[in-house]
Amino acid sequence: MQRNFFYFLMLIFFPFYGFSQDTNSKFIPSYTFNGRIQADYEYHTRAQTGDTFNAFEFRRLYLSVKGKMHPQVSYKMEVNLARAHIIFNDMYIQFHGGKWGDFGIGSMVEPAGLNIETSSKYITFNERSMLTSLQNHRWGAGLHYENFHLLNGFAGFQVALTNNGRPDEGFIDKNMEKGQNFVVRLTATLVKKPKKGHLIHLGVNYASRPAKDLSFRPENHLGNKYTYEFPDATRRFETGVEWAGVYNNFSLQGEWKRQIHTNRLDKRYFITGYYGFMSYFVTGESRPYKNGAFGRVRPIRDVFDGGFGAIELMARFSNMQASADVRDVNPLMPGRVSNWSLGFNWYLSSHLAFKYNFNITDDQQTALGKLFAHLVRIQIDF
Repeated sequence: MQRNFFYFLMLIFFPFYGFSQDTNSKFIPSYTFNGRIQADYEYHTRAQTGDTFNAFEFRRLYLSVKGKMHPQVSYKMEVNLARAHIIFNDMYIQFHGGKWGDFGIGSMVEPAGLNIETSSKYITFNERSMLTSLQNHRWGAGLHYENFHLLNGFAGFQVALTNNGRPDEGFIDKNMEKGQNFVVRLTATLVKKPKKGHLIHLGVNYASRPAKDLSFRPENHLGNKYTYEFPDATRRFETGVEWAGVYNNFSLQGEWKRQIHTNRLDKRYFITGYYGFMSYFVTGESRPYKNGAFGRVRPIRDVFDGGFGAIELMARFSNMQASADVRDVNPLMPGRVSNWSLGFNWYLSSHLAFKYNFNITDDQQTALGKLFAHLVRIQIDF
């Protein structure tokens, strides 16, 4: 494992050996402070029993500082304080090599798909789709490389080698010999006309990780989790496909992913997930895209400038399904969980938004009935 780590480091870092040496003596290191507040309210009810659940939380409370120590060296430190204790997010030093791409050391987002790559400030729904739970965390600490300059900017390549530390423990991993996470992603923009609001995005991703039990919620953050165990599993592998299309104020997006757990008895446990959604801006805006992810929606005229902001309507269907072997060893868990999400976003400005989602979850609990959830969020970032 140490040898693989060394080879990976040399392979990625070698192109940066030719960094420009004419350091500008007048360059002044920069820094900016940023933050994010997402305040959420959730109301859940079961169709058959009438059981209800009310809750409030600060979903995210981010504070960060980022800047440059050199024209080709940047950094970022970001923590989440939502649970009243420090959780690491971005914690990295990044070297920028122009056409050679960017190399980062530290905690960065793992390139595991389009929904994962898109920041929580810019995701369409309050929560990401269920299939994003197949990875440990959104962030991974280790070595990261990305290059979105391929084919004149129409293709991108990302790769990461990360450890298995937890973000709420500072990503400490004292057992790296037990295996690390290898994640790779390749994207292509077949059509990219940002001024006209036209885009076609395609991508594939792959990950190899140590075995780990799976827990996820049906696209709410405060409800009950579904937990699946994989007895004697030694490794897990994920293969994903992603796509998106934007035409003016209308957009489509979807992903499919399969996770395979292998064990010493040659048994394989399969978990398959997918989602698809569409969104439409009544007020005429378009979802912006850059470097393999979607970005900030900017109203044509926000409420602080005498306008009405931007109104986005959206609908999503998601599904997670377990193979027969998984169901056999997890008899109390549903073999399939499907979820419909309907809602709207009101962007009062580019940095202030109100969001509402209505979720209908079918988790095969006949006696309880379907789960209905109302999710409300007010968010601001600076």
